[in-house]
Amino acid sequence: MTVKRRNHGRNRHGRNHTRLVNCDGCGSKPAKDKAIKRFTVRDVVDKSSKKDFDIATAIQGYEVPKFYIKLHYCISCAVHRKTVRPRSKKDRKKREFARPQRGGLRDKQRRPGPPGPQPGQSGPPAQTATAAPPRAFEAAA
Repeated sequence: MTVKRRNHGRNRHGRNHTRLVNCDGCGSKPAKDKAIKRFTVRDVVDKSSKKDFDIATAIQGYEVPKFYIKLHYCISCAVHRKTVRPRSKKDRKKREFARPQRGGLRDKQRRPGPPGPQPGQSGPPAQTATAAPPRAFEAAA
């Protein structure tokens, strides 16, 4: 029978059995090596009330704690939430991790571009195409 993926959809590599984890979407129990894992970091306070929270705190420069959550999804939940997408037969051969495109400022700073000022920075003053003629007192000196 033909094989669709070279690892058969698993990440077991030499182990006979891997433990089961709960899917955070539907509650099914995929194997840990087969589950789609995503690590999320979120603020405890949402962005709309963060400004009010900063004003109300007595400690200056207080950092609001964050949630650090590792999510496990079964394949069907990950496809449904568009965490992963089905790929063509040719694209399945690619082994590198494809990061989703965000288009934020952090991504723009990483991309190589034409030399010049970055967004939010002032650049060098613009120069005129022709040089100004020397003044009379400069020529005498």
